[in-house]
Amino acid sequence: MKYQVIARKFRPQIFEEVVGQKPIVQTLQNAIQLDRIGHAYLFSGPRGVGKTTTARILAKGLNCVQGPAVTPCNQCHSCREIAAGQSMDVLEIDAASNTGVDNIRELRENARYAPSRDRYKIFIIDEVHMLSTSAFNALLKILEEPPSHVAFIMATTERHKLPATILSRCQQFIFRTISPLEIQSHLREIANREGIHIDDRALAYIVRAAEGSMRDAQSLLDQIISFSGQQVVDEDVRDVLGFIPGEILDQTLDALAERDSRALLNNIGIVLDQGLNLQQYVREFIGKIRDLFLLKLGLDEKVLGSADEKKALASRAERYSEQDLIRFFDMLLHLENDLRSTSQPRFHLEVGFVKLAKIGHVRDIEDVIRELRSLGPATPTHPSPPKESPPVSEKPTASPPGKTASASEPFTFADIYTRRVEEKSATTAVYLQKAARIEKTTDGVQIAISNGTAHALLESLEHKRVLDTVASELIGKAVSVSLILKGQPGGSGSQTEPKGENVLESAKQEPLVQRFLEVFRGDLAQVKPVKGE
Repeated sequence: MKYQVIARKFRPQIFEEVVGQKPIVQTLQNAIQLDRIGHAYLFSGPRGVGKTTTARILAKGLNCVQGPAVTPCNQCHSCREIAAGQSMDVLEIDAASNTGVDNIRELRENARYAPSRDRYKIFIIDEVHMLSTSAFNALLKILEEPPSHVAFIMATTERHKLPATILSRCQQFIFRTISPLEIQSHLREIANREGIHIDDRALAYIVRAAEGSMRDAQSLLDQIISFSGQQVVDEDVRDVLGFIPGEILDQTLDALAERDSRALLNNIGIVLDQGLNLQQYVREFIGKIRDLFLLKLGLDEKVLGSADEKKALASRAERYSEQDLIRFFDMLLHLENDLRSTSQPRFHLEVGFVKLAKIGHVRDIEDVIRELRSLGPATPTHPSPPKESPPVSEKPTASPPGKTASASEPFTFADIYTRRVEEKSATTAVYLQKAARIEKTTDGVQIAISNGTAHALLESLEHKRVLDTVASELIGKAVSVSLILKGQPGGSGSQTEPKGENVLESAKQEPLVQRFLEVFRGDLAQVKPVKGE
C-alpha cells in the first residue's frame, strides 16, 4: 500500500476526534440527537482547522446505517464510502473549479431526485465564496425551498464574500484557529503512535510555524520526519523551517537591556552571515518580546517552552519594565512593516534597533513621583542654577529598575515630561529628545526645538496631541504646548533684523512658521528673542 501522509492518516473520523472546536461539535451532536437537522450549514474559518472534516463526519452521522448517529460506526458501506469520498449520495463539490451558474443548475437538478441508497442526499460545497453572482442566485432558490431529503454543507475561508441572502438561510458555524497547546499535544500523540522521537522545542517550532492550522502542523511534521528520520531534534526543525537560532534572539534581548548598539549590529550581521531572513528575525524577536510581557503579567501558561526555558526568559524579563516591553513591541511592529517595502532592509533594521537602544528605559511615572516625595526637599550641593532652565539635550535619565534616585540627581520636570511622552508615543519621544529645553510655564509647557526637528515633528498632528495631553496631565488642567524655534527671526544675535510689526510679518512668511500656525490653529502674537540663543 502506498504511503499515506499524516494529515490524511490521522484525519478525525468521529466528532470526538476533532481538535479545538468543542462548541461546534457539541451543537452538531445535539442537533442529531434531538432530530433537529437543518437543511443548510455554513462552516467558515481559517484553513486547516477542520471545516471539511467536520462536514464529512456530519454526513456520516446523518447517513450511517445505525443512525442518524451522534457517533457514526465507520464500518457500514455508507460511512466507508463517505470517508473515501466515493458516496453516490454525498457529493463534494469544489466551488473554485465549478463557479458558473450551469454547475449550480446541474446541482439543483440532481437535488430533485431521492437518494439512491442513504437517508439524505448531501452536498458539501467547498470554498463556496468562489461562486459567481449568478451561481449564488441559482443556489439561493433551492436554499429557500429545499426538498426534505437534501442537506447542504458549505465551507469557506472568506465568509465576508458570501451574499447576505445566502448567509441568512444557513446555520452558521465559525471555526477558530487551534490553540498552540492543543496542536502541540496532538502532534505529540501522533509522534508517539508513529514511533517518532521529537523533543519539545522541535514541536514548539512546528506549532509556531503552523499559526493555528492543524493541517499545516501535520504537513510540517511529515516534512520534518522525511528530513530527520525517526529522531528529530530542534536544530533540524529550525534549519528546515528557517527559524532564527534561540541564542541569537537571547543575545539581542541582552544587548537591548544593556543598550549596547554595537552588539545589536553584530547580531544583525550574524543573521545575514548565516543566510537567515531579516523579516523572520524581527518577527521572532517580536514573539520573544511578547513572551517576556506575558511572563511579566504572570501568564506563564501562555508561553510555549520547557520549564527551564521559561525560567531563563523570566530572568531576562526582570531587566525590563512593562512600559519598556509595550514600547518595544509597538516600535518593532512598525519596523517589521517597513522592512517589507524598503530597498535597504539591513540599514533600515540597524537604524531601528539603534533607536530602540538609545531611547532608554521607561519607569512608571507614579513610581518616580513617589520617590521624589519620599526624598523631601533637596539640599543643594552646588551653587544655585540660573533662572533659565539648563538645556536638556543631554537629559539625565531615570534610574534603572531596582535603583533609587538620589538627592544629588533629582528628576526634573523635563525628565518626567519626556518619560510620560515615551509611554504614549515612542516616535514622538524620539523627536522630543532633540529639544534644547523643556520647562513648565504659567500657561503650560514650553519646548525649544530646532528647525529640522520641528519639520519632522509637524509631519503628523498626532505628535501635537500627545504633547498637549501629557502637559495637561502633569499640570492638572487643559493647557497647550508652546514650541520655540531656534534660529527664527528675532534672535538676539541678528544685526539686520526687522523691527516692530515688520518682525511679525517677516516671521509669518517663514514656511515653517506657516506650518506651525496651520497645525496649532493660532496666530503669531509676538516675536521675541530667546535668552542665550
